Amino acid sequence: MAKIRPLCASDTLVAVPDVDRGELARQVVVNLGAGLAAGYAGPLAGGLAAGAAPVVLAGMDYVSATIGSRRIKHATETLEDAADAYGAKTPEEFVEFVKAAVSDEERQELLARALTIAQDAAFRDKRRALGRALAAAASETGTKVDEEMLFIRVVAELDQPHIRLLRLMSTPPPSLEAINREQRQAVGEPPIRQWHPPEIAQVDPGLADVMYGLLPVLHRLRLIDGNEAEYTINAYGEWILARLAEPE
Repeated sequence: MAKIRPLCASDTLVAVPDVDRGELARQVVVNLGAGLAAGYAGPLAGGLAAGAAPVVLAGMDYVSATIGSRRIKHATETLEDAADAYGAKTPEEFVEFVKAAVSDEERQELLARALTIAQDAAFRDKRRALGRALAAAASETGTKVDEEMLFIRVVAELDQPHIRLLRLMSTPPPSLEAINREQRQAVGEPPIRQWHPPEIAQVDPGLADVMYGLLPVLHRLRLIDGNEAEYTINAYGEWILARLAEPE
């Protein structure tokens, strides 16, 4: 793969009239791929503040071809998801969001990692969750950056089959239906959700051939508790599922 050449002082910047928010998001993603961290809040914010059209790299087509159109699309969608969660609708508001998202080194690292993960994430819910993590970190009222960094590190290792299994394990198994029915009648008694691998395969046959590869990952990430005989989703696993779900 050809190396991406960093921006030089002699490069030509081309003004693009009437650039919308989606194109601004694509510019940020391409600049990220080219290693242009200083350009996140510089050219874009400066151009809008001066009333001029935003700028793009003259070599954007080359950079885009090197990174790959699908990966750019995924990362761009994630950045737009983040802007939506942040409340940035207009191009000007989007620039303010990006400035907040790179306001310090920790947020810059979070942005770079989240968009890098999003590039190769085929699961749309995963990309949306990464966007919400960026919005939370950029917002003054959002959660701490460290918490969002831990979240995206866990999400980076979860593919759709992992999340499918985790969602199944968040429900009570059929074999315990009678016991859980009695417990539901007692106030404050949560249902028992101890899943045995054979029952997982029975309830969701699509997981039968892969669950022994999925369960160790979920256990290593501390999303489930148990051993080879039985597993139970824990509070951290529930929290991750809630973060991956679309907000009401």
